[in-house]
Amino acid sequence: MKLGICQVVVAPGRAEPADQAEIKMQLVFGDLVRIIEVRDNWTQVEMVKYEYTCWCDTKHFAILDEKEFNNIKDEKEVRVADITSSIRNKENGELTHLVKGCLLPQFNNGEISFAGKTFQFLGNTNETYTLSRENIVKDSLEYLNSPYLWGGNSPYGIDCSGITQMVYLLYGIQIPRDAKDQGTVGRTISFLAEADLGDLVYFDNAEGVITHVGILIGDNKIIHAAGHVRIDKIDHNGIYREEWGRYTHKTRTIKSLFDE
Repeated sequence: MKLGICQVVVAPGRAEPADQAEIKMQLVFGDLVRIIEVRDNWTQVEMVKYEYTCWCDTKHFAILDEKEFNNIKDEKEVRVADITSSIRNKENGELTHLVKGCLLPQFNNGEISFAGKTFQFLGNTNETYTLSRENIVKDSLEYLNSPYLWGGNSPYGIDCSGITQMVYLLYGIQIPRDAKDQGTVGRTISFLAEADLGDLVYFDNAEGVITHVGILIGDNKIIHAAGHVRIDKIDHNGIYREEWGRYTHKTRTIKSLFDE
């Protein structure tokens, strides 16, 4: 099986090998994949981190040999900490713009390398990040007003579970991609009054299926993606949207990814 790495800032992962197909999720620069099938300009890949399968443009990946692939997979992750950063190709000077959460493979002395190429990194990383509730809130607020995009993982388009996944990933905490699967992870909090900053609240639909998630930011407020990333009030019933004068999401469960 061939092995690869995402070499563009964001690669749409589609349900079928077609531009008009549904975006299941987005891969970001540095994501590792196992290549399942190549069909003309499309490649079916399995993401190493999430065992998530999708179709992507073949040009969005560089092929790695097994040794380099394993070196990147096994190393301590260093990720982009800025909303916008960039890398400069040391051979031809070309810039590639990155976004918060992108992985920097084989990062060393301000440079990254893969597939025979070396790049200078221009930006800040999460190397000095310390997990705290306040920091989770701070990073989630940097996505405020980003447009909603089903399957999105970047500040230029993101969905509800994309925010929770990418924010916690900056602190080395890996959770599943979809809200219904995220809702199975962590310590259950019985009541909203017992929850704290950075805890995750999940919401279900009429059939009882979890379809939405947000991050508590204090003062009875939650940040979540609904049309765009926004802040709304929350109580034990769910999310209350003041300008509409009604609840938009019904609380199903509350989870904490913190030990205490």
